[in-house]
Amino acid sequence: MLGVGPVRQADRGFSLPEVMIVVGIVLIILSMAIPAVSKILRGYRLSGDARGIAAQLSLARMRAASNFTKAEVNFDTVAQTYQVKVWSKSAGAYQPEGGAQPLSQGDVFGFGTLTAPADGQTTIAQTNPIFFNSRGVAVDSSGNATANSAIYITNNRGSYCAVTISVAGRPSVWRYNGSAWVSF
Repeated sequence: MLGVGPVRQADRGFSLPEVMIVVGIVLIILSMAIPAVSKILRGYRLSGDARGIAAQLSLARMRAASNFTKAEVNFDTVAQTYQVKVWSKSAGAYQPEGGAQPLSQGDVFGFGTLTAPADGQTTIAQTNPIFFNSRGVAVDSSGNATANSAIYITNNRGSYCAVTISVAGRPSVWRYNGSAWVSF
């Protein structure tokens, strides 16, 4: 039999108290990190929703110009969804394109108590729907070119984003930093 002798103290592994101390330290560190990570994720969701809306507005603009028709993006402020619709010349009505896109959990359409409008708006207000004419120009419900279209979203932590449309139809995404709107 080859050298099977008594087990030495160094070969036994960790004791239960040592493992419990390490687990306790890890739990303390995690309890401090989880709120910070949650806040960061909420910010990413809000900015992701704003960028998603800007992408759908660009899509509506391209569809209107490429088909020489009208398009709109509708915002359902109750269901917290948005959807592109393109005017069908044969049906004589707007037809949905793709499904309704939901906002992320905790994000809603609105601007809360803010009074400062983003970008070129004269007053802070939601534009619903946002229209594009057959040339891809942003227009109001009467068909007049406008640079006053915007949609605002917020989360349950009081952060705000806005998507505005230039008169040429280009969307811009904004974040409110507590005192002013900043493009990102």
